[in-house]
Amino acid sequence: MKTSIIIPFLNRWDLTHQRLFEIYKHVPVGNAEIVLIDDASTDADIQSGVAWWQGTSKHPIRYYRNPENLGFGGSMNNGAKIAMKYQSELLIFHSNDVIASGDFFTETIDLISRNPNVLLTSELIWWDSGWNTITVDGKKTIFPYGNGWYLACTSEVWKNIGGFDLNFGAYDYEDIDISATAIYLGYNIVALNSKYLRHIGGATISALGMDRSLQTNKNRLLFEQKWRDKIPEIQSRLEKQNVRDQR
Repeated sequence: MKTSIIIPFLNRWDLTHQRLFEIYKHVPVGNAEIVLIDDASTDADIQSGVAWWQGTSKHPIRYYRNPENLGFGGSMNNGAKIAMKYQSELLIFHSNDVIASGDFFTETIDLISRNPNVLLTSELIWWDSGWNTITVDGKKTIFPYGNGWYLACTSEVWKNIGGFDLNFGAYDYEDIDISATAIYLGYNIVALNSKYLRHIGGATISALGMDRSLQTNKNRLLFEQKWRDKIPEIQSRLEKQNVRDQR
């Protein structure tokens, strides 16, 4: 199964360099390629760093620079578009602030090969995290979601889901939203729970220099407006899944 590991980044080449080293060390040679999406970085060392890895890596590396900053979702969407242009069958969305200490790749391939009709995440949040609820007429609905720092699915599932909603901008709620879309379309969200993946947290958002609270509140309202009228359909689909035990 031809697979693309999609890594977006904005500056902080040190993080991406380390992720490439970990992939070099832990991901077996085979049908894997890497798609680097440069989200309009300004740091001077990136071009030389990319060129070095393209000459060193045992996995093919495709590099694309966004002409303007598109944020997390837009960069991931571009990465998927490029991967599918070159006939990738499996897409792995790997944030550059996720440390890999072992062969997460084979675990991912094995799980999706057994059940291709899933949206895979490293960590599934099925409880009220403070982010993923909508309250209508005093009744709270929890939207289970896969943390966006590591997601994977087949190209076919990605096409049907339609990618990340660009209305959510640079960050926040795009992973909850894409998870809600997957559930609404009848896909299960499955947790990899890999011992080899660890999210640093905050390393990439801090590079944006934005007021996160304003972005979070704006996107919370957008999420509620988008999904509040679809809650009955979401609940119906969730009743058919045991979200806590999916794997």
